[in-house]
Amino acid sequence: MKDRKNQKVVVAEEQAQLVTFRVGAEDYGLDIESITEVIRPLKITPLPKMPVFIEGVINLRGVIIPVVDLRKRFELAAFRDDVRKKRMIITRGAVGSGTGTSQGLLGLVVDSVDEVIYVPKKDIEAAPAAATSTSADFIGGVGKVRDRLIILLDIRKILSQQERAELAEAGDA
Repeated sequence: MKDRKNQKVVVAEEQAQLVTFRVGAEDYGLDIESITEVIRPLKITPLPKMPVFIEGVINLRGVIIPVVDLRKRFELAAFRDDVRKKRMIITRGAVGSGTGTSQGLLGLVVDSVDEVIYVPKKDIEAAPAAATSTSADFIGGVGKVRDRLIILLDIRKILSQQERAELAEAGDA
């Protein structure tokens, strides 16, 4: 029989795997499971009568994907783009995969993509009450990583129901 007194029990700490990126001066994060790829920005075809932050659509390997500029979505001031750093994150789960051609994908234009990190779930707090208004309910929480805070986005809430409907209507037209 084995002596169980001297055995160590390893308990794995639950962690979130996040892709971090910058929009303006802030660090943001998305669950890696919601991201299909990160690419250099492609040519965007504008769509008429869309909210100002919906840039239009791209054609990525034959799939039409709507694109949101997060700087405009967050109502941040424009600045001179550093084209070498700017990236487009292709996400899934932000829009329905109904009859449109986007297959539920959404492109997010961000200032830069930084890294993939693991954040212990105990270091993630719910979004502050001030950040849970209807105009900012896409903030899913805040992760504490060493000396910085990472604003966690809920990709399912980046677009409102009305904005999703407008995109679907434009895709079916």
